[in-house]
Amino acid sequence: MIPFGVPDDGRGLGLGLAALVHSFAQIDGESVALAQLLARKTSETSKLADDDANDAPPPSGEAGPVEAFVPPRAWKDLTGSGNAPAGVNFVLTGSFEPPIDGRGLIQLLAFDTKDGRTRAKVEAHLDGENAGRTLLAAFDELWSQLGGELGTVRDIGDLSWDALESVLRAERCALHDPLRGGPHDRLAAMVHLGRAIGDAPDARFPASRLAALALDAAVANPSDGKLADAALRALVRATEDAPENADLIEAVAALNMRTGNGEEAERRAHEALAIEPERTRLYALLSEARRSRGDLPGALVAIEDGLLHGTADPLLNTERGIVLAERGNLDDAERAWRMVLDGFPLYPPAFSNLASLLMERRDAASATRLVDDVLLACNRGGAHPEVLRRSIQLVLAAEPEGIARASRVKRLAEALLERVPTDAWVTLVLARALAKTGDRKAAIRHLAHVEALAPTSTFASEAQRGRLALEEPKAALEIEAVLRAAYQAPVVDLEVIAARARGLATTHPAWHAYFAVGIAERRLERWRAARDAFAEALRLSSGSTPAHMEIVGAYVALSNPEAALVHARRACELEGENARSLSVLATALLAAGKRDDARDAIDRALSLDATDEANRALAERIRSARNRTSTLTRLRDAFSRFRRS
Repeated sequence: MIPFGVPDDGRGLGLGLAALVHSFAQIDGESVALAQLLARKTSETSKLADDDANDAPPPSGEAGPVEAFVPPRAWKDLTGSGNAPAGVNFVLTGSFEPPIDGRGLIQLLAFDTKDGRTRAKVEAHLDGENAGRTLLAAFDELWSQLGGELGTVRDIGDLSWDALESVLRAERCALHDPLRGGPHDRLAAMVHLGRAIGDAPDARFPASRLAALALDAAVANPSDGKLADAALRALVRATEDAPENADLIEAVAALNMRTGNGEEAERRAHEALAIEPERTRLYALLSEARRSRGDLPGALVAIEDGLLHGTADPLLNTERGIVLAERGNLDDAERAWRMVLDGFPLYPPAFSNLASLLMERRDAASATRLVDDVLLACNRGGAHPEVLRRSIQLVLAAEPEGIARASRVKRLAEALLERVPTDAWVTLVLARALAKTGDRKAAIRHLAHVEALAPTSTFASEAQRGRLALEEPKAALEIEAVLRAAYQAPVVDLEVIAARARGLATTHPAWHAYFAVGIAERRLERWRAARDAFAEALRLSSGSTPAHMEIVGAYVALSNPEAALVHARRACELEGENARSLSVLATALLAAGKRDDARDAIDRALSLDATDEANRALAERIRSARNRTSTLTRLRDAFSRFRRS
């Protein structure tokens, strides 16, 4: 399908209409692929692509999106240059004149790519009041001739033009952008849908679509608090326009749950249940909210209430398994998740929870059988990205290392990258699998791609280290040996080790070579030299968490606690809050005179690992408010424990 031609003042609407059909309609059980014409600023059509581009006019010489009616002759001219996508049997094209002045027109044409024969053709006039109904009737007529199903597109039938225009602009913004690895502009899409809800508060499509997009935004970007807050604000504003819409209220409850506000999630779930008490998903959400505050009996009551309305609901039964697991009934939990998977094969929430249980048990046989089901699904058309991601984690955790495991990881990673081509972690995993199976050149290429995809991430630092091991294996082995010696050798040998590490770093500039220099200098308490070495490591790979952690000690020793705090916080961002990163943060906060914050950080560290003696000692020092000398002494002791990942 080619984005429909539109007048100049309707720019973006043709792409939005095509995106709407692409997202929800099917022919012969498959989605309709969306091709996009790209043209240079001269408006000269240049090639076919498969995804999205900006609405704004492109800079001179760059390709930009085209919305155009492409009849068979024009298609033949385009594909005669070899740009035809493989496997395309027919083309759906058309033109769309929005009813901006009260009258509009939709023309749709489907033709065979081989001979240009018309397979279906529809033309309809539309007005502002009945724009959605007329568009739906036109597509319905076309789809009946093609043997397809419109799906959720049918829900636009009750929209007037004002609301429909906002929906189409939202779909354009929600369209996948391969350069961003996600929707073109999530926030803009939610704003447009909120406007559509204001124009049509009783309509189903804008509300359900906003709910889905808002939840997708929170799930796809769990670390982006600002995006989650914006999504929640959009939903709350929409509920003010449509207070009786259970879809919106459920989404508000779910998003509050994702952002850690269990009490508000429970309140909103009750509010939605008052509108639609038969909606079984809400009971699962109510159970989750109660679980979040430790009320497992209350969570089980919510599950039982939900089962009265639908015993086969997969989400409700998955939640039942989670409640059982948290109550310690792991065998019953496993049976609940397997029951879900029997009825709904590879259902992502049940699959993920079962995979986690198998990883904890290190049950290689069961893990292998579960992953076999995923690989079979890949051969038959694919699996959900979350199922593929969890399968990779399951294989790596439960199956023995070797060529066989690497081959399975390779197949799973390749399947996942077809769905999320800009995922740095998956690309790194694939590179390692390729290296294990002997495809050195492909592995190096993928490792370099990781560094380009996410240059400031921990994945990039791991990729740089791995790439050196493949490109210069002898040098890489020597750097690793020197790094181990920098940590473990007697102090009397550190001078020689530091010199050797510096020589390797000069001839083979990789972050972990300079990191070895820094470790040796830190153990010699030459703090400026240590700081400079760690800083050079971070210049080469700013996502190196060990370097961020180590440079904290150097900066504190050099009486620069502000710089130490910057790196400690960055380490927490990169590695997440674990006992090690939080103890480093606590040390930096203490050095900066933020004693209350330091106490909070070390308490969180101890809540994650109460057995760490060094962290318990640091907590005692923070509480007793000792002077800076004891803090520095503690710092030197603490950092001597850190080892490379």
